[in-house]
Amino acid sequence: MTIPIRRTSLDREHPFSFACRCCGQCCRAKKIQVNPYETARLARNLGVSTTEFIARYTVENGSCLRFDDNNICVFLGPEGCSVHADRPLVCRLYPLGRHVNEQGEEWFSELEPEAECRGAFGTGSAIADYLEDQGAADYMRAADSYFAILWTMMNALDISAPDDDSDESAESDNRDTEAFFASGGWLDMDKSVKRYCREREIPIPDPVDEKMCIHHQALHLWIHGSL
Repeated sequence: MTIPIRRTSLDREHPFSFACRCCGQCCRAKKIQVNPYETARLARNLGVSTTEFIARYTVENGSCLRFDDNNICVFLGPEGCSVHADRPLVCRLYPLGRHVNEQGEEWFSELEPEAECRGAFGTGSAIADYLEDQGAADYMRAADSYFAILWTMMNALDISAPDDDSDESAESDNRDTEAFFASGGWLDMDKSVKRYCREREIPIPDPVDEKMCIHHQALHLWIHGSL
């Protein structure tokens, strides 16, 4: 679903405010993409591993939250979002969209809300204030770090693309890397961290932020070790 945009090319100093009235309209008919950090936060909220969370609550190889047969987010309950404290970045920012390019340049778009949305827009503060109110800082840092990993992977694949003189082993490694990322295997933080720590005989950390650091190391080693 494509959401119409009211304004775009906004920076953090642009006037903006939005008061949510918990009507739940934004939890319907959407595509909510999640990165490994968001998946780990949600899994911790529910008391399950990221492996189990991906299997039960996501689609498209773990990259998007599952919606039910009525096209409603599975976490929307009678009282609102049942995982609100650990909701993904896209949910925190709504009705803003955040964009970052390969150079790290950031801008925002203001989205057109649903006709039934009861939220109240205003201009009494700035986008930066809204980001702080929504607790978005950790989520944006995580999103940027995983975005950088994806760029690293794609650039590495491009550099190592087999030519007519390349051997079969290099071409096979290239296919394995593409398959790993295409299958969503890189999204399962607990599985990757467990393997990394077991091979190095080090304890598995409990805090999500510490797990994410190890996950980054594991992914970078996997990318560069396989190419």
